[in-house]
Amino acid sequence: MSEGPTVVVASGDRLFAAAARRYLEQIGWTVMAIAGDGLRALAAVGRGRPSAILVISQLPRLGPVALARQIRRRDPAAHIVIIGDVQSEDGVVLPVDTPAEMVASALASPRPATTAEPARRPSSVALLRSLTSRERLILKLLAEGVTLREIASQLDVSQHTVRTHMQNMYAKLGAHSRLDVVRFAAEHGLVGGEAEASSREP
Repeated sequence: MSEGPTVVVASGDRLFAAAARRYLEQIGWTVMAIAGDGLRALAAVGRGRPSAILVISQLPRLGPVALARQIRRRDPAAHIVIIGDVQSEDGVVLPVDTPAEMVASALASPRPATTAEPARRPSSVALLRSLTSRERLILKLLAEGVTLREIASQLDVSQHTVRTHMQNMYAKLGAHSRLDVVRFAAEHGLVGGEAEASSREP
């Protein structure tokens, strides 16, 4: 049994499913099952209890929103990532053009469990100070639209190293996608002076 993260991939498109499997296995995930429809995906999740469930676009028999709802009812802590033009409160929803590395980051960053009394959200300054100098620099570059490959080149590190920094940063900010990061930066004025100054802090 693999000690790494595990995932069930659900997609009505075999080509998308195969591409997702190849990519995830290349970065160290174990694909427990590929399901071509929602009912098979639900059964696969029940059998294997994966680390995450990746749902790609529409599904026969049981659509992505209904599938996510059914999974959440059976396992409230299940981590579900949906790629497609849908709205769901039971999973992290990403647009269809989300880069593969961002999908992997979303899969690797489960949402925190809900509590009866939600914790007060830290201020933007506190969130920013929780990041390392390298993570703050990557936050700035991501918000400016710099690609993963370009970030790796600028920092003279591998793309895998950049992904690791991004996963840590996403977890600290409570972000699930690049869109969340850009929104955070825009809402709190981190693109430009403040972000640039923060990236130089020790």
